[in-house]
Amino acid sequence: MMTKENLIEIEKYLKSKNLSSAVFAEVYDHFVMQISELINKQEISFTEAFLQTKLNWQNELKMVKADLFSFKKIAKIEKGILQDRFRKMMMISFAFSVIVGTLFYCNENIYLFVQGSLIIIHLLFLMYHFIFRKMSFSEYQKMSFHPLLLRNLLLMLIILSVNTMFFTTENLWKFPLNHMTVAFAVILQIQLLYFRAKKINVLLA
Repeated sequence: MMTKENLIEIEKYLKSKNLSSAVFAEVYDHFVMQISELINKQEISFTEAFLQTKLNWQNELKMVKADLFSFKKIAKIEKGILQDRFRKMMMISFAFSVIVGTLFYCNENIYLFVQGSLIIIHLLFLMYHFIFRKMSFSEYQKMSFHPLLLRNLLLMLIILSVNTMFFTTENLWKFPLNHMTVAFAVILQIQLLYFRAKKINVLLA
């Protein structure tokens, strides 16, 4: 039978791994159940059972880089969940950016309306975060260095470099990929702000 002090010790250990609240709750339940089973079945002390459980989980709780473009370290189990979330966000952004690029190619007026709507949505999210103090201005500035946005910036620089080799400055506006990368970045920022509002981990601590 575990004491209150034992549960606090488990909690402190898992909090040191900087897990998001959802992952923390799940892993905490697994730790408590596994330790309880070891104590009851093997008739060992809490200290031994806790050590054995930590060893069983050491690979999942190992601290690793969150992303290629991030210096932040998180638990490996958190990274897997985070990377899946990033992939979905990028797929959504890519799908919308393709639509924006198609609109630009087919009808520039509709494109301007859609692009303007995305910017307004982004501004509304920002106002919500600032008005209700969900995010400070300095935190918003740090968001500019988010791994997903850095990837998009790198892609944009590559596209612009290629464009300047084949297009004049006047013709750059007519190149759909430029507008697609801008739309991609705006949609990513909207998603980042949405997840921040929902308190879902997207590396915007």
